[in-house]
Amino acid sequence: MFVIKKIIPILCIQACAVFCYAQTNPTLDSKINELNSLINEEISGNRIPSIAVGIVKNGEVILAQGFGYADMENRVLASENTIYQLGSVTKVFTGHLLAGFIDQESLSLTDSLAKFFPSSVQVPKSSDGRPVTLKEIATHSSEFPRYPANLQRTDPDPIKGYSKAEMFEGIEMVSIGTAIGTRYNYSNFGYGVLGIAMENHFDKALPALMEEYIFAPYNMGNTSLTLNSTLEQNLAIPYLNNLPITRTEPWDMGALSAAGNLFSSISDLNTFMLKLLDSRTINKIQQTNYFSINDTWSYGLGCFIVDSEKNNTTVIYHGGDIDGYASSLSLYPEFDLGVVILTNLGEGQIVGNTISIINDYIAANFSDQN
Repeated sequence: MFVIKKIIPILCIQACAVFCYAQTNPTLDSKINELNSLINEEISGNRIPSIAVGIVKNGEVILAQGFGYADMENRVLASENTIYQLGSVTKVFTGHLLAGFIDQESLSLTDSLAKFFPSSVQVPKSSDGRPVTLKEIATHSSEFPRYPANLQRTDPDPIKGYSKAEMFEGIEMVSIGTAIGTRYNYSNFGYGVLGIAMENHFDKALPALMEEYIFAPYNMGNTSLTLNSTLEQNLAIPYLNNLPITRTEPWDMGALSAAGNLFSSISDLNTFMLKLLDSRTINKIQQTNYFSINDTWSYGLGCFIVDSEKNNTTVIYHGGDIDGYASSLSLYPEFDLGVVILTNLGEGQIVGNTISIINDYIAANFSDQN
């Protein structure tokens, strides 16, 4: 259960900035300064505890910077190494892991979901008798619900470590009344199931799979699917409300961790974006349109693919919003640009608007930098 702790006022302060760009570029310096001012205005105007921003461009880190307080009560400033829980940005990593296994030919999108669960688990089929495959689960077109029916949850309580045994029961409770692969229905449950499917197939815990295939080879030492003691030392305290400021706790999503449990920093996420923007086959697999949602939005593996009129380019995107944290990761492959924004306030529309304002400024002002 969440514990409501000491309520304190919020102050706006720019934290220890790490500028990773060439200081000899006056135009870039000016844009960074304008961005800093914009972020500080958003923190002050919306009473946001902290915002961390990362930018990569043309194969290099342009910016890794924290603003505000990671911990309001103890006046701990945010930095590029502050740890945030990512919420649904975790799905980008889950999709990347799946894409890697597809690239290795260890898995196929045509594999039946039932293949990865004990025969005692009755995995649902569509109304026409078709089995759900990894493709439908990975593209939110499986008709699995947003959350499992047997998850006893009342916001703002966390998911409380939903177990594998509960997941098996929840899978059997799914009733598919229409053809699979025809309707977009965003499902955290489905992505949790996808993570456990990979875990079962390789007989290795999902956190260990991500460590072996993503975090270790990409040198992401401050990223984990579980909150260990090392990361906890640098964790941004999650705040549930901003008027008054109300402290909460990180989530423990248990068997649903593949949908939103990841912890990471701006510094590590910059490294990840650089990997996502290169020309490797794994990225082509992940960033392919596998399911069209509407005329401009589609879904790859753990990422939205957006034909953006506002940015006049294709954007690879995912956002995250859980109690106490919000996040956004956007890639602009045409411009070789990546942007990640993290906050420790889960305050719905307010934080969403702030993230959009910051992201739009970066997309408009950094896409043409050489």
